[in-house]
Amino acid sequence: MNLDEYHTRIKSSGKVLLLLTMMLWFYRNDLQSLNFFIVLVLLVRGSINLLCRTSVFTKKETDISAPSFKRKAKIFSSMVLFFVVIILLSATAFLNLSPQVGGDPGSFDSPHYYDGKFNNLNETSVSTGSFFGTLLDYMVGDDDRDPDVVLPTKEYQNMSLNESDVSVTWFGHSTILIQSHNTTILLDPVLGDEGLDPLIFGPSPFAYEHTYDLEDLPSVDYVFISHDHYDHLDMKTIQSLEGAEFFVPLGVKSHLTTWDIPSDDVLEFDWYDEHNISSEFFIALTPSQHFSGRGVSGDNTLWGSWVLDFNGHKIFFSGDGGYSSEFAEIGDKYGPFDIAIIEAGQYNEAWSTIHMFPEQSVQASIDLNASTILPIHNTKYVLALHKWDAPLERVTAAGELLNQTVSTPYIGESFVLGGENPDTRWWRDVEIPSPPWLKESAFVGFMIPLFLLASLAMVNIQRFVSEEQTLSEEE
Repeated sequence: MNLDEYHTRIKSSGKVLLLLTMMLWFYRNDLQSLNFFIVLVLLVRGSINLLCRTSVFTKKETDISAPSFKRKAKIFSSMVLFFVVIILLSATAFLNLSPQVGGDPGSFDSPHYYDGKFNNLNETSVSTGSFFGTLLDYMVGDDDRDPDVVLPTKEYQNMSLNESDVSVTWFGHSTILIQSHNTTILLDPVLGDEGLDPLIFGPSPFAYEHTYDLEDLPSVDYVFISHDHYDHLDMKTIQSLEGAEFFVPLGVKSHLTTWDIPSDDVLEFDWYDEHNISSEFFIALTPSQHFSGRGVSGDNTLWGSWVLDFNGHKIFFSGDGGYSSEFAEIGDKYGPFDIAIIEAGQYNEAWSTIHMFPEQSVQASIDLNASTILPIHNTKYVLALHKWDAPLERVTAAGELLNQTVSTPYIGESFVLGGENPDTRWWRDVEIPSPPWLKESAFVGFMIPLFLLASLAMVNIQRFVSEEQTLSEEE
């Protein structure tokens, strides 16, 4: 091996060391998305080099062994086009063939339906702020967004209830079970341990100590849906509830009938529509500040919150929505409430108009004149940038500050309204695994600058050698 070849090998090794050092620094600073990008670039480059060994795009090449930039560009463009076509075909197939997307709601004679879609009471933008700023935030990883351990939960047990009792059970995210001695109600049921649709891109649920399926629950009489987003309306769960009566906002009925739920079993509501199911059960759909959609067309179904006056107890269920003055209106019209079951999770400044921060959730329960708040829409999926336990921590702190009772049961734990309030801070006892050695080691942190200097020296070895030779010749 001559000296030039030796220098070339050192330079190549320096490039590898430099790349690995950068990736290690990205990893330690929660920038794994950049590492994924680097790996993707390396895979693409490797694929291009492999394809250059074939006869692809060699028609005008003078030297096949030394592929031109133009040929590499053609191969790269073809690869990008191939993946774009695959993604478009997959998305098109899902939207047109998958029953999960649901039905075609059509148009509606409603004061809230105009310009071909449903609208909030106040003009609302789904996203505010900088799109690229939010995208950059998502590129910064955070191991605390997912607990990455099995969360402590309670095994569901059917309670023995007196005639005047009403029990509430939270199954994570927004799924709520409400029971009396002779009636069972489910709200926004998404059960099981499968990831959310669409396709493979939906997030997987956190690992629970106990899992919950419909066969574990008593027979369900009534089902309430707040809106048609995938984390609130799941096709498989709905199909397993055939035989129950369904109460949904305008347009959502088309999804259920597409999934073979009999039309007579589904009743649609506009905002402030009311209905007496029985002498002991009054319901009303009330506004929320949100949006809807399961496919390309957005806001083609209505969204809302529910008021339940059930067995002598008043219950408010928020579904999803941003904070607005309408909570006070609902409280004046239907309150006071024994409990306000309100979203407190998956929040971000970029969508603050259509999701509440935990402090706003507590204020909303006060506006509703509710005795207690049960914070939901958390502790099951990573759908936002906050730490997995931040919603529960912030909502309990806000409750103490604003003198509002906060109910924090274990997932799967049932409690009776008006009885002892479940306020265990169970999430504080979850032992999160220590970060990997590579991420936290002070020794590794100390070595990174040395690796960086060494790799830069190796990459520039020929320059250093040339300068030494020049100095020697001058001497």
